[in-house]
Amino acid sequence: MQQNPEIEHILGQAQRLAKTKKHAYVTLEHLTLALVRHTPFWNCLEKFGASPVAIDEELELYLDAQMGLIDHKDRSEPKKTNAIERVFNRALTQVMFGGRRSMETVDIWLAIIAENNSHAQYFMLKHGVTKQEFVPFWQENYARRNKSPDMVADQADEILEEHCTNITQLAVDDKLEPVIGRDAELEEIVTVLAKRFKSNALLVGDPGVGKTAIAEGLATLIKDNHVPTFLQNFEVWGLEIGSLLAGSKYRGEFEEKLKDVIAALETKKNCILFIDEAHTMKGAGAGGGGGLDFANMLKPAITKNNIKVVASTTWEEFYESFEQDRALMRRFYRISIDEPDQATTVKILEGLKPRLEKFHNVKVDSPAIVKAVDLATRYMADKKNPDKSIDLIDAACAVERVKDQEGLVVTEDLIDVQVSRIANIPETKVKSDASDKVLELDSNIKQRLFGQDHVVDEVLERLYVNYAGISTTGRPMGAFLFLGPTGTGKTEFAKLLAENLDMEMLRYDMSEYQDRHTVSSLLGAPPGFVGYNDSNLGGGKLISDVSKHPYSVLLFDEIEKAHPDVSNIFLQMMDEGKIAGANGKVVDVKNCIIIMTSNLGARDNENNNIGFGQDLTKTGSEDKAVKDFFKPELRNRLDLTVKFKTLETLAIKKIVAKFTGELRKSLKSKNINLIVTEALVDRLVEVGYDPKMGARPLGRKIDELIKVPLSKKILFEKLSNCHVTADWVRIKAKKYAVGLTSKPKTTVSGGEVNQDGIVIVNESEN
Repeated sequence: MQQNPEIEHILGQAQRLAKTKKHAYVTLEHLTLALVRHTPFWNCLEKFGASPVAIDEELELYLDAQMGLIDHKDRSEPKKTNAIERVFNRALTQVMFGGRRSMETVDIWLAIIAENNSHAQYFMLKHGVTKQEFVPFWQENYARRNKSPDMVADQADEILEEHCTNITQLAVDDKLEPVIGRDAELEEIVTVLAKRFKSNALLVGDPGVGKTAIAEGLATLIKDNHVPTFLQNFEVWGLEIGSLLAGSKYRGEFEEKLKDVIAALETKKNCILFIDEAHTMKGAGAGGGGGLDFANMLKPAITKNNIKVVASTTWEEFYESFEQDRALMRRFYRISIDEPDQATTVKILEGLKPRLEKFHNVKVDSPAIVKAVDLATRYMADKKNPDKSIDLIDAACAVERVKDQEGLVVTEDLIDVQVSRIANIPETKVKSDASDKVLELDSNIKQRLFGQDHVVDEVLERLYVNYAGISTTGRPMGAFLFLGPTGTGKTEFAKLLAENLDMEMLRYDMSEYQDRHTVSSLLGAPPGFVGYNDSNLGGGKLISDVSKHPYSVLLFDEIEKAHPDVSNIFLQMMDEGKIAGANGKVVDVKNCIIIMTSNLGARDNENNNIGFGQDLTKTGSEDKAVKDFFKPELRNRLDLTVKFKTLETLAIKKIVAKFTGELRKSLKSKNINLIVTEALVDRLVEVGYDPKMGARPLGRKIDELIKVPLSKKILFEKLSNCHVTADWVRIKAKKYAVGLTSKPKTTVSGGEVNQDGIVIVNESEN
């Protein structure tokens, strides 16, 4: 005996009714009221000619009047009466004698009617629901369909309305969006449906290209009678596989529901079944016992051409599901649904515009639509049109809608804001005109990167081309190789670019990729290796990072330390603006700046620069080293190879001023003003800069000579609210030291003066 989830639901509702009314027992009247309120039985009573509303009201009044049933002890769950037990035993006996496998709602009703001493029977008889008339009506219209060879139209309609959506009726009610620019695809679907055998179409395309909308467009064509004669008067029904699975707890229930749906479609005739997310057919309803799944149960019906099916799925699921089931695939004609071009997408949005304006109560400018399509195509490469463009317009309209004002307009500026938010790209980059950041980029960088003006000029010239919108389509914003000795500003320049362009800085230390197999940490483990399906990395660290930050500076620091094979991953990035992970995930790097830094040739230049001064370019050792390390195909994809020079004295002084300026800012919280004399600057240049080590030792020397003694004075002598002068002073014949002299500041409140001047001496041999 199979349990029926409908019966369980009705009994559960009866128990909840009793508990809501604080009754100690669940009576026949509770069960009858729950049965009447069960939607299929309610509809049956209406079609029979009874009034379920009146029965409901009288049962409700009767139960409210049963004060003796109220449980004053407030028990947790009400108990079932003996009458309830008799009803279910009687219903079970009816099922067994009838040779059936499961109990139906009519069995419960018949068992209730048999209880002569009950108000439940009385209310049914009062409203004319008698056994002599109701049972034949039920058997004629609501008996199990698999027991009756011929299904009537009313039964078919009821089944389809329970498990499917009438898409044609939605088109009649004007609840579907207009389908624009898909005439070729719709014509191809109509041609497939005209076939004598296997007239089933499978729509395959990327998510967001409009597969479901095309199926809805077919229903609209049928409604408008813009189809050939053989398709006139057809209906498109959308099947929801989830509704078949819902409540199917026991073996056979899912199969029975699906058989009912197929039988209903065959009975109604002139029906097209649309199955969205068709890959879910495979395995649906099979359970753990190896039974038939949805796909295998559907095969006979579509093979015999009893029903016409239009299904849709993505390319990824198509390869995983349909191609593996060749028997299912041969019953469908595959139709590729491609992403519409920008012009078509603009037409689609213009068609949706009136509905969006009405829904959001805003006005949408036509230029905003054009810009939404353009920016979505440019900056949202991980999604497809028209879906991503519709998302942009809808999001901009929603922003205005929540303001709850009249006369609001969605403009191009609002589209810029939404693209910036959704695509995680700064608004300054999104705007078509040159922003202040771009105009001031040259001066902002040169104020903080010293001695490399020629490098800044060359790199920014390439970036200006991209910001002007006339760069090569599909390539990154720039691909650069920075060469030069350590400490000359290569990494610093990359950081300044990211900071001044509001870009994310993604830095990869290439010393971590010295072995050939370590490339897997960037792109993901190959198939068959541990970590291949690691969803946390999304195919690898590089793939994951660029997915989160599509507008970023990719800094591959000290590229010469990586294995030469690692450089192969840059080929596709620099040429096509894309990079594919080991698991097939593709990310777009068109809005990234790719920078590789290297010390290639620096050691040879150090050995060979006798008589050539500080200019790195005079030896040319780095050119040979680059050719030896990088393959020709990679060098050919670089936009620019720039060489950082060793720093001159003036540039080194500016770096000292930069470091001391940062220290001065940190002292403001102590109300201390730091002044560094020129003599000390000269000394720092002398002892803190090494042509082989670059400017990095300067920071350490400033820590040693200034920060350490100053910090001691701040901690132990509470130095604050004063001017501190740092000077290089002579204290003996051949001995010099850093002198830190403080002069008090006058306080704003009372004009009081702090302690006298202080001299801190850090002795050092000249």
